[in-house]
Formats: sequence, C-alpha cells, structure tokens
Amino acid sequence: MIAGLKASMIIKPDLISRIKEAQKEDNEIWTIVENLNKHVEFHLDEDNVLWQ
Repeated sequence: MIAGLKASMIIKPDLISRIKEAQKEDNEIWTIVENLNKHVEFHLDEDNVLWQ
C-alpha cells in the first residue's frame, strides 16, 4: 500500500503540471478566460488553471 501511495503522490503533480502547460497553449481556453464573466460555470484557480 505504501508503494501505491508514493506513486500517487508522484503522478498527481505531474498531471497538474501537464494540464497547466497544455492550457497555456490552448486558444479556446483563453477565449473562455477572456469571457469568464459570461461563463459562470468556469473559474480560474490561484495557478490560473481553468476548471469547470
């Protein structure tokens, strides 16, 4: 069980980093970000990652 927990802790930050990098280059996401006041189902977190 400890080995599974360690793998989980390593994978999660990597996945979040990949999401952040992918969103930086996604023009559709930036269109949503520019119109956040019109799209109440979306929000940005403290790292500027877009969530629904």
